[in-house]
Amino acid sequence: MKKKMMMLMATTMSVAALAGCGNAGANPQANSAETGENGLIPITFVRQQDPMVESNVFAHLKDQSYEDNVWTDLIADELGYDVLYSWIASSPDLYTQKFNAAIASGDIPDVAIVDKANLKRLVEADLIVDLGPYIDQYASDYLKGLLEVGGDSAIKASMIDNVQYGLPFLDCDLEMAQILWLRQDWLDALNLEAPKTIEELKTVLKAFMDYAGDQSVGLALSSDLYGNQFDIKGWCNAYGAYPQYWIDDGSGKLVYGSTTPEMKEALGSLAELYAEGLVDPEFYVNDGQKANEALVNGKCGAMYGFHASPLDYLQSVVNADENADWMPYMIPMAQAGEKVRPGIHMATGSWYVVSKKCEHPEALVQMMNLYCEKVLDPELNEYEVYANPGNGAEGLWKLAPVNMSGPNKNQVTTKEISEHLKTQDPGDLNGEMYSMWDYCNKALNGDKTYWGWNRVFGQNGSQELLMEYQSSDQVEIVHDQFLGAAGDVMTTKKTTLDDMLDEVFIKIISGQESLDAFDTVVEEWKAAGGQDMTDEVNAWYEENK
Repeated sequence: MKKKMMMLMATTMSVAALAGCGNAGANPQANSAETGENGLIPITFVRQQDPMVESNVFAHLKDQSYEDNVWTDLIADELGYDVLYSWIASSPDLYTQKFNAAIASGDIPDVAIVDKANLKRLVEADLIVDLGPYIDQYASDYLKGLLEVGGDSAIKASMIDNVQYGLPFLDCDLEMAQILWLRQDWLDALNLEAPKTIEELKTVLKAFMDYAGDQSVGLALSSDLYGNQFDIKGWCNAYGAYPQYWIDDGSGKLVYGSTTPEMKEALGSLAELYAEGLVDPEFYVNDGQKANEALVNGKCGAMYGFHASPLDYLQSVVNADENADWMPYMIPMAQAGEKVRPGIHMATGSWYVVSKKCEHPEALVQMMNLYCEKVLDPELNEYEVYANPGNGAEGLWKLAPVNMSGPNKNQVTTKEISEHLKTQDPGDLNGEMYSMWDYCNKALNGDKTYWGWNRVFGQNGSQELLMEYQSSDQVEIVHDQFLGAAGDVMTTKKTTLDDMLDEVFIKIISGQESLDAFDTVVEEWKAAGGQDMTDEVNAWYEENK
């Protein structure tokens, strides 16, 4: 498969007359002196090999490759750019090594996607451009709408000295909120209501253990205390504790949520839970897969997770027992009548940047416009052509050199397919909305392999619960307030400091240390660099309020 050639504009055409165009069409600044032998403007990228692409797309579509595919053809035809890869790494470690070497040499690709730390390094090395003017001029209305819905946190996180260096790969902050997942079939069998307080949750756990019999487990936990599944964040939120978040202490200063008095109270209650036998006694040596065994074996019916838990761990339970059913619930609070206060942090973790050596920085924005049009725009998308063609080739969208995830697309999809699920008629749904309707409808008609999709997008699923978090006057969402790149202290010491705390937290929960060990380790944490890190974070906070 060869790229189609594009007729470029004559060099005599007035650049000024077209420079204001902000659509996904051909680059108005192109001229023949800048093009390669194929008549296209080269734009360089780097990337990592993707197992999903190789097992799905390449296995089923033999004419596709990383360098030459439907996306590189589309970009050549509609924008006049030749997508080239300086290198494609075979593993995450190799990617990191090669990108670090590129930064050190000052030879970065025209366009790259980076985390906050590397964005900061690139700014300090004076290697990337201010993207703000290019986004203002070239972004389509649809892309600007996505950025607006995404809020200012992802933009703010890419700004240094009030200059926007990154175009965020938007993700959904709301989906970071913790959810309590319970075996609904057990609740029904025991004639129990979902718990709204920690004490009511304990009652449910005890009833579930009696129901499950020998070797039963109350609350599923793993050694990864904050891993989104089988973790303690949701439990801690019940006490107003937000581990590993930076939260305002009420005086206009940020404190580390793992070190607050509320965190001590939450750990004390977890220690009581453990002492009462309502937690796996060996949780601290269990990874997620090990913790999940109790669920799959029908010995546990409760876990804290997130919106997508039904797509992996919980689906495996239904695969093992077709009578199993799980439902999402708001996190219980410590006291009856309290507002539910789940914590969320910025989900966006990556930003596109453009090298100062790139002659056409607008190329990034134009390519992103094109991606949004073909994959996300409900009116214009060609989802089956450019995103998921089906027949085993799911993941074609990953071959696009730049891509985007709408910050609220899952909530929009849930709303749009709701009535169509009731009528079992897709109507005019298309693209991803049709796919989600199709999956949910299959589940509703008895296909258990699609159970997880329906529990996310269907009636009373996790997306509807998240929207209730967002809209209910009985819920107050607590945000992680630190959005900046790690400073010197955080870069060098945060991992060690977190390990220092978590080692003691696990011992407190499991009864190996008394609760007073919390006060001791917090003081040690401060002396070992925690106070310096807090000062560093507050310096950023003061500048960016």
